[in-house]
Amino acid sequence: MKLLLDVEGKVNYDNINKNTTVKEVLDAIDIFLDNNSLPCNECEESCCKKSWSVEIDNVCVNRLSDWKDEVALDFVQEKLVKKRNYCRDFDQYVLNKKTDCNFITETNLCTIYENRPIICRLYICIAKSYRYNVIRELIGSTYLKALVLEEKMRNKSFTDKTINKYKRNPAVFAKDYDISLEEIFNYAEDEGWLDIEEREELYKEII
Repeated sequence: MKLLLDVEGKVNYDNINKNTTVKEVLDAIDIFLDNNSLPCNECEESCCKKSWSVEIDNVCVNRLSDWKDEVALDFVQEKLVKKRNYCRDFDQYVLNKKTDCNFITETNLCTIYENRPIICRLYICIAKSYRYNVIRELIGSTYLKALVLEEKMRNKSFTDKTINKYKRNPAVFAKDYDISLEEIFNYAEDEGWLDIEEREELYKEII
C-alpha cells in the first residue's frame, strides 16, 4: 500500500487487501509526508493550535501510562473529558484543554510525538479523498471506542459475556496499531458504521 495524489489532487491510496494492517497505513503516511513535505507554518487548519477536540485513543493512553492500569485510570480522569461522537454515536474521550493542545510547545512541536494519538498519526493537512477519509475515520473510531470500553472494564466487574462483547472491538487492549483493516471493517459493519457496498469500494485499486 502507498499513498499518492489522485487525479483530483487529493491524498488517496493505491490499494489495500485483507491483510493490510493499520501500521502499514501509518507507514505509508510517513513515506508520503517524507516525499511531500507540508510546512507547518503554512498550515491553514492548525488543528493543534485551535479549539478543535484532540481525540485520545487507548494505545496512546496506555503508552503514556507505561501500561499500568492505575496510571491509565488517573490519566483519563485527570486529563480527558468525554465528548459525543455524533458521526459514530458514542461518547469518546478528548483532551481536556482550552485552546492549544496540552502537548504542543510554543514552537509548535509535539512533546509526545512518538506516542501521539492515532488521529494525529492519520491526519494529513491537505485535501484527502473520500475513501482515505473513510478508512481514517473507521480506524480512529475503533481505537477511540476501545479506550471507552477499556475504561469500563477497568472500573467495574463485568461478566464474561459482557467482556467478550466488548472484545469484539479488535483494538481493546491492543499493544500497537497493528491490527488488520479487515478486522476493523468487520467491527465497523457490526457497529453499523460501514455497509458492504462501501466496503467493496475501499478495496478497489487505483493507479
